[in-house]
Amino acid sequence: MWEILYGKPVPFELKSKLQSKLQFQIHVCNGLRPHIYDNTANCYAGLMKKCWNIEPNERPTATEICDIFAEWQNNEIILSELSESDKKLLNGKNDIIHEYINSHYKSSFISSNKCQGNYI
Repeated sequence: MWEILYGKPVPFELKSKLQSKLQFQIHVCNGLRPHIYDNTANCYAGLMKKCWNIEPNERPTATEICDIFAEWQNNEIILSELSESDKKLLNGKNDIIHEYINSHYKSSFISSNKCQGNYI
């Protein structure tokens, strides 16, 4: 969801400081998440955080996310919040985000079986 909102791969400064890909994956399993910028719509930021829940059963399903998006389309307050956030993104007020993103490593898919054992 972060990548959809900002239109860039997720950056992680920590990844460049770790010695191995496995160490980075362990940090992600232990709760490492990308930064949510201040001008992000609260409704979207909240949904992202729900999707990042460490417990898979606590995360919304794809169907639930679609239902949430459908509800947002009928809520003028949320639409206004999303529109304002989009304007800030499009007006270049997030140049610092794009500089940060382009200067750091990006996340990659990890298998959950690599996060099990005594390493977590």
